[in-house]
Amino acid sequence: MTQLNIGTRWRQFEGKALYAYHRLITQTARWQFIGKANLTQARASGRPILWTMWHGQVMPFIMYGDRFENASRFSIITVGDERSDSLIALGEQIGAKMHAVDMQGNPVTAGRSVLRVIRAMNKGYDTMLAPDGPDGPAYEPKRGVAVLAQKSAAAIVPIGAWTRQAYQRKRWDGYLIPGPFARIHMAFGPPIFAEADTPTDNLLDLISSALHQAMNQARAAAGVISPAINAK
Repeated sequence: MTQLNIGTRWRQFEGKALYAYHRLITQTARWQFIGKANLTQARASGRPILWTMWHGQVMPFIMYGDRFENASRFSIITVGDERSDSLIALGEQIGAKMHAVDMQGNPVTAGRSVLRVIRAMNKGYDTMLAPDGPDGPAYEPKRGVAVLAQKSAAAIVPIGAWTRQAYQRKRWDGYLIPGPFARIHMAFGPPIFAEADTPTDNLLDLISSALHQAMNQARAAAGVISPAINAK
């Protein structure tokens, strides 16, 4: 067996182990929702939903999606390097359709993957995207989120999630890993309706501000008394 195959198999095993942990937390967590009416408004628009959250809060959102949404109606873009093996394994376990996009590789291949997601959204699928991922800098949205939203005419739903019963990884995004029986506070911000004629920078500013507001709402609900995190 080649070293490459060993690495791939190990990352796939990581994905399955991650799913087992994910299910443990999903089934034992207690949830508090803030601003759920904003999600109702986004759904009522009839537009495809683009869920957005800062990269550090991806895990609580995936748990929410598996527990409260229909994961089989998600068509998700993931990073297109070796990390995709474990992420795809997790996504497929919960029923989502996963699309690895390598922006450093063949641009034609990457473009086709993104186009498949846009077509799926136009057919009613949701997707999710952390605008500052996969490698940061933290809290700085990349242009891809605006392009995806405008091409699909999406309703962007800003998400903030926090729990005090968690391990926060010491890396660029402060990745939040909830523990068993965590109380997870999730804030839904007002939807942002992406229009084709909205200047990209303006849309990115709206997304950044909305994500900070949602995250700070979730932090406050969790009893975090440290200063709010503000957009740059």
